[in-house]
Amino acid sequence: MATTITATVLQGPFSHSASSSNPILSWYAKYAADFAHNKGTTPPTNYYASTATLVHTDNSTISGAQQIWDYYISLYGQFEKCSYELISAIVLNDDQSGKHTLLVQVKNLLHLEGDRGTVTVPQAFTYEIAKAEDGSGTDGLQIWQIRCYFDRGFLQKAASV
Repeated sequence: MATTITATVLQGPFSHSASSSNPILSWYAKYAADFAHNKGTTPPTNYYASTATLVHTDNSTISGAQQIWDYYISLYGQFEKCSYELISAIVLNDDQSGKHTLLVQVKNLLHLEGDRGTVTVPQAFTYEIAKAEDGSGTDGLQIWQIRCYFDRGFLQKAASV
């Protein structure tokens, strides 16, 4: 039997009606909201498999749901808040394997502490999403691998502005 792969393409901005067009986009909207507003209380395994891997542009990796979640909290915790403007999202659904690839391009608006302004950082991510581990996940799904495409040095420099 041939593999059936379907694609959903979304050009920003991200809206509820757009996210309801594909279950993976709906799942991603929950992930983005939880990370933005509840990252200190959300269990990492709600979104990341216990053996998930984060791969940076230099091919260095971070492994494990808690380690990835903690890394992102430390990276973005330097800012008063972070908000995202979606540029585009592409979802590739492989119906046979149940694996989904989500490619996201955003403008990350980093709000500096003390009302010192906002720095915009372009970012791109590739998520490999599949069935969640037993007793974990959100809507039966988790991230198994994430690839990040952004300049970490620029982000660190923005925090010191």
